[in-house]
Formats: sequence, structure tokens, C-alpha cells
Amino acid sequence: MTKSSNLVTARDAPIPDQQLLVSALRARTARRVRPHIVRAIVAVVGVGLVGLTLLLATAKPTTVYQADSPLVGHRAPEIMGTTLLGQPFNLRAFRGHYVVVDFFSSWCVACRTEQPQLIRFAEHPYHGAQLVGVVFQDLNASALAMLGPWRGLYPVIGDPGGKIALNYGVDNPPSKYVIDPRGRVVAKIIGPVTTVGLDSLLKRAIGEGL
Repeated sequence: MTKSSNLVTARDAPIPDQQLLVSALRARTARRVRPHIVRAIVAVVGVGLVGLTLLLATAKPTTVYQADSPLVGHRAPEIMGTTLLGQPFNLRAFRGHYVVVDFFSSWCVACRTEQPQLIRFAEHPYHGAQLVGVVFQDLNASALAMLGPWRGLYPVIGDPGGKIALNYGVDNPPSKYVIDPRGRVVAKIIGPVTTVGLDSLLKRAIGEGL
């Protein structure tokens, strides 16, 4: 019985050539399966990123969020220079009007999200308020591309050295400062805004004499 059992075991055991063939087939199958798995994973991740981008792009901008700033109640730092369209600019020219200074970047998702709201505000400014854009840590060409056909709707200033942002204490876009007709900062706003939110803030500032 022992010999018979040994014979059966020897007959069933794969010979070396068979073992090599099985290993080769397994390796070939793995090579075929892995690319499909990788492509499937990439496709799923890609769909997720596209969905997230669409969600952020179509998300309704939030209302105004005011933040503390040592500039509030004090004269606004000077903003002088040349607009992205080559026109001279001086913030003092808008004395007698409320001004909203917007620090933005083309790489900032929230800035792109709120852009339609700012365009609407610039087209129909509340109480004659003036919108002014300042490019934050970005190329002027990229900012112009982001503004598209509305690039001449309101003045936009480049800030290649970051001096304007430093004077206003800006460390992240979008950030906005509301300046009253006397040239004083009355509010700092962080995050995306809505036209209604800006109008409400300006209405309160005018009513309370901020």
C-alpha cells in the first residue's frame, strides 16, 4: 500500500516543465489584469476629480464673512500703479465713493467661483461703489485670461512684488477691503461673496456711517 500511495503522489505531482508553464501563465495573466485594474482606478479617480471640480465651480458663493483687521477704522494704504490694460491708477481718485478692493488669483478656486457675482456687482454697483482688483501672487497674463471679456469692466492692478498685499495684510485670496468715501477701511471680507452680500454690507455701512 505504501508503494501504491507513492506512485499516485508521483503521478499527480507536476513535473518541472509543467511548473514553469503554470508560473509563466500566471505571470502573463497578472500582466494582463494589472493594466486593466490600473486603468479602472485611474478612470474612477478621474471621474471623482471632474465631479469635485464641477461641484466647486457651480457652488453658490457664500454670503459675506467679515474678519478682524488692524486696518479697520484707519486710512487705507495707498494703491498706485498701472492697470493690466496699461492705464494709470490711483486709489485716491475714488475719494467720495465707497471702494471694494478685491485681492484675487486665477489659481484660486473660490475666486473663480465668485467671479460672476463680482461682475454683476461691477455692472450694477450699489450706491455708486467702485470695484478694484489686485492680482495676488499670480501672473498678470493669467489674471487677464481669467477675467476674459470683462477685463475692462473695472480696474485691476498687478502686484508682482507683493507690496500692496503686504500693506493690506493679505495672506490668502479671495480677500476684500471696503473703503469709505473718506478713504478709511470699514471692513475686511474673507472668502467668496455674493452681489447681495456686498450690497447688504454697503447698505449697513452707509446707514451706520461706518
